[in-house]
Amino acid sequence: MSERIAYFDNSKAILILLVVGGHLLTPFINDSRFLYSLYHVIFIFHMPAFIFLAGYFTRKASGTKYFWKIFTTFLLPYVIFQVIYSIYYTNLYQKSFAIEFLTPRWAMWFLICIAAYKLISPILLKMKASILLPLSIGAGLVVGYFDVERFLSLDRLFVFLPFFVLGMVMGRRKKPIRFPYMKWIAPVVLSGLFLLFYLYKIDGLADLLYGTYVYESNTDLLIRLTYYIGTAIVMFLFFAMIPEGPMVFTPLGSRTFAIYLFHGFVIKWFLEQQSSEVIATIWGVPFILIFTLFVSTIFAMPFFSKLLAFDRWLPSPDKLTSAKR
Repeated sequence: MSERIAYFDNSKAILILLVVGGHLLTPFINDSRFLYSLYHVIFIFHMPAFIFLAGYFTRKASGTKYFWKIFTTFLLPYVIFQVIYSIYYTNLYQKSFAIEFLTPRWAMWFLICIAAYKLISPILLKMKASILLPLSIGAGLVVGYFDVERFLSLDRLFVFLPFFVLGMVMGRRKKPIRFPYMKWIAPVVLSGLFLLFYLYKIDGLADLLYGTYVYESNTDLLIRLTYYIGTAIVMFLFFAMIPEGPMVFTPLGSRTFAIYLFHGFVIKWFLEQQSSEVIATIWGVPFILIFTLFVSTIFAMPFFSKLLAFDRWLPSPDKLTSAKR
């Protein structure tokens, strides 16, 4: 494993651990100011950073194989997991069964957004950065005036688009994303944010970070613009702290997709158990760390990634065309 690959795998590994851990503590953020602060510091940057990395490695976007990969990697899993999670929720929460393909279940919004970004990437890659980046930011700002009611997660799609575009712009220029001089100030800034959220409870902060906030006034547009600037800074501070060489958790970075799709089954089940109340106790953080590592390690096993390798299971359009000939 090269040093550069190790760095990106380290980044993705830590991000997916933050995703799993963040989902674990979500129901308990109002029970503890510590958990409230920890949760919001995580949610400032972890999904924007994931989306940024997706853009960073989108440097070529053309051909049948490219679009087939989008279908088998994002769109097909989206449909399948929408159905599976619908069945699962019906049994877990004792609700009536309903499948809504146009309303992403829980974490499925990410698949829709990445698929959409990848689909329009052939156009984005041809645009100048000086036009593309402001245009994407403008779209993210304007969407706040519309209440899309979770339809295809269009609100999140546009809100997080600038991070994908920023990654794409830096990726095609092969710009480094790790700035060593930021490494020393990162702990100070992140600690300051933690203290801020610990001392002050900010109304609407979660919706702002989720990308689902609907404006109540024009001032909210300026708040979202501030969010873009602040999140970008925090995101690069995070990247600056990531070790460059292989670590014990590095292998998780190559299996983040499987962890992302499967961890919800365990997390949702566990949160329905009375034992989950341990998270709100003094043992909460150690438990979250251990449980998060355990769940992530299980779903990082090759078996789960192979289940999602639909491009290997299904005949590609190229093979079908060759067979006809």
